[in-house]
Amino acid sequence: MKTATKLFLSVLFWISLNANAQNYIALNKQIQEMNKVKNPNASVLEMKRIIKDFKLDSIKNAEDIDVLKGQVAISFLNANDFSKFETYISLIKNKFNQTSYLNMAVYALLEKKNDDDALLIAKKTVDLYESFKDNPKARPISFPLEDWTRFMQMAAYPYYESYAEVLFKNGQYQNALLYEEKAIKDRAIEDLMPKSIELYTALLEKNGQIDKAYNLLLKMYSLGKASLKMNAQLKTNVINKLGTEAKAVVFLDSIQRDIDNIRKIEIKKNMISNVDAPNFSLLDLNGKSVSLIDFRGKIVVLDFWATWCTPCIASMPAMKQISTKHPEVVFLFIATQEPINGATERVKTYVSSNKFPTNVVLDKAHNNNPKVFPIANAYKISSIPAKIVIDKTGKLRFSTYGYRSDSELIDELEAMIAIVKAQ
Repeated sequence: MKTATKLFLSVLFWISLNANAQNYIALNKQIQEMNKVKNPNASVLEMKRIIKDFKLDSIKNAEDIDVLKGQVAISFLNANDFSKFETYISLIKNKFNQTSYLNMAVYALLEKKNDDDALLIAKKTVDLYESFKDNPKARPISFPLEDWTRFMQMAAYPYYESYAEVLFKNGQYQNALLYEEKAIKDRAIEDLMPKSIELYTALLEKNGQIDKAYNLLLKMYSLGKASLKMNAQLKTNVINKLGTEAKAVVFLDSIQRDIDNIRKIEIKKNMISNVDAPNFSLLDLNGKSVSLIDFRGKIVVLDFWATWCTPCIASMPAMKQISTKHPEVVFLFIATQEPINGATERVKTYVSSNKFPTNVVLDKAHNNNPKVFPIANAYKISSIPAKIVIDKTGKLRFSTYGYRSDSELIDELEAMIAIVKAQ
């Protein structure tokens, strides 16, 4: 749900962007720098400086000032100063902006394992949202009605789900299910984020709706869209239904074979031919040079990722599973598009904290252009995460972008590896 929260935060900048694009870009850069300030009192000083330097008017630039106050509020929250957090949240004029920052606060508290305060703020978020969501007077004058209505409908998802998640953590399962069902109302289940379905099915089980949870998990598994957590949950349910783990494995494997066969047919259509994979030599985290040509004779999977890339990080558990399953395949994790300052240390810290990935090499920015990353450029990487599959002869065979679910990623790479092996 962090991604959803960031999506709604972008709304806060909408009016400024339409009013003055150049000024918006400069202001946004200043706000991003302000986010790096850890001391909340220093954050207050930065807010005042930005308001003064950009001559922000309390009426014309109300949205911009809301953003600044929201950032200050979060800085006080992170410093455990709840009184000042509440003060600055209350100073935000636009109620939609208030709910956005309150929702951000909920996830900040959950990360700190502060479930009690998260519960209070999540309840406040929902109550505030419901107080204005159908009130036309809450809409800023310069915000088109159609866009406002759409954002109000979209906001129900993260706000209600935040509350449902906190209720779940506090053992209030019946109320949590009520709000989770509000969150996903009128949304196709298969299009929901995996964590939403994980929460929903867990709540169904806690409320005694075992069959409903089972059918939903089985549907996601059969579509090849389940997460690793959903797969484990489903396996437990199947064991309970069939009586033994052996029977459950046979049942699930039969479904998986059907998925694999269909996916291989689809994926083979996208196989690349007669393209040599660009060679490269990059340094690993120990400063040792690693060259692609060193792995000639083996299938190689390149994973282009970055520490700041949420989908990249989300895909790591699935990548760990498939790389462990295929020791005969070389998996190289190419850290790319990292901001120059401290890039190596950031990657090292991430790998050290998570004990994965291994085989990490660094695609550092070009000396004369910090926006150009040579290896990502050579492979024409348009977005990350990106996975490249190279055959034993050094030919580039497959490329895939993005991350949707663990099962989809694993099934896709399994099919690609199998096809390349058969060549």
